Amino acid sequence: MNWTLIAFKNILRRPIRSILTLAGIAIAVAMLFNLLEFQRGYERGLRGELADLGAHIMIVPRGCPYEAATIVLHGGKWPRYMEQEWYDVVRGTEGIEATTAIIMDAIIRDGGRENLIYMGIDDDYPTLRQSWEYAAGDWFGGEDTVILGSSVARSMDAGVGDTITIVDEPRVMPTQVTVSGILQRTNSQDDGLIFLPQRALQRIFGLEDKLVVILVKVEDVTKTEEIATSLRQASAESDAGMNIFPLSELLNTLTSLLSSTRVFVLAIVAVAFVIGGVGVLTTILMAVYERTREIGMMKAMGAGRADIFRLIWLETLITSAGGGLLGIGLALLSGRAVVALLRVVLPHTPAEFALGMTGSTFAICIGVSVLLGMVAGTWPAWRAARISPIAAIRGGS
Repeated sequence: MNWTLIAFKNILRRPIRSILTLAGIAIAVAMLFNLLEFQRGYERGLRGELADLGAHIMIVPRGCPYEAATIVLHGGKWPRYMEQEWYDVVRGTEGIEATTAIIMDAIIRDGGRENLIYMGIDDDYPTLRQSWEYAAGDWFGGEDTVILGSSVARSMDAGVGDTITIVDEPRVMPTQVTVSGILQRTNSQDDGLIFLPQRALQRIFGLEDKLVVILVKVEDVTKTEEIATSLRQASAESDAGMNIFPLSELLNTLTSLLSSTRVFVLAIVAVAFVIGGVGVLTTILMAVYERTREIGMMKAMGAGRADIFRLIWLETLITSAGGGLLGIGLALLSGRAVVALLRVVLPHTPAEFALGMTGSTFAICIGVSVLLGMVAGTWPAWRAARISPIAAIRGGS
């Protein structure tokens, strides 16, 4: 006798009840799937962004370093600045291989629908961003030239040699600049930025001798913390009030904050699984009571306790596994919406951040859903196996 086929048919006999049970498990599995993939995807994207910076230490003005990191990684207007003279102090620190100073600003129009982000860079910037390649043109040809990221060039429909106007009156008076280069797609924040010579941006935006961030690449990575400590001491002595932190420290802090949040989310997922498990148990137990006479007839015709137990248990496992597969499908379909929501909720999300699917996540989700079925189906299966055929046929249980 094909017990699996019989179990399938029994599940389909009550489609609405089965669908509701599947939905409860699917929601719990989808939450677990998104949680696991979010952690992996976020860390992978953040590591990639920090690696793209080509630096080991970030120096920003007084304020929240994580807010500053978000602005540096994604671009924007930073409300506080450091003086240009601080850059000379950094460059003179022993053990530093390369440094670059950056000034950033943004022009926001149409209630936020148009956001043009400008980054002023110096001649040392390419030493840290060695992955840059040009789709057309090359480095700045003068102070009144710009380099466009691939996305900005496409949205502006601009090419090398074209003239664009920077204006945000009365703060920024109309200034015409010429496109000297267009970057190849980098899959990073650079794709959405407009690069100017550092002094040109300071002049156009009225930020003379101001900087937003200094990136530092050290000669020996093992001495990163030692050099950061030296820079902190220099900042304290000059009362510069700078935030100086290794990028590895930023990564570790952000991931530890995520891990703390993960505990609370896991608690919610656990509650969802408990609810799903209770739903499975209730559904199967109700099915057993409704089929008491049928089970009694099966036992009278020769089915043993083990056969009945196997049948009910199979129904539970099929329901749970089906809910697990449905939940994974739901998670994959809702992946983009979840990422969009996280970009609004979280203070920083990597530019290249998406919820994918790894083999381990798939195995964990299916394994948990099957385990849920095994646990939830044990009592109904045992209850069904103990039904007396004579009492069942007479209408009892």
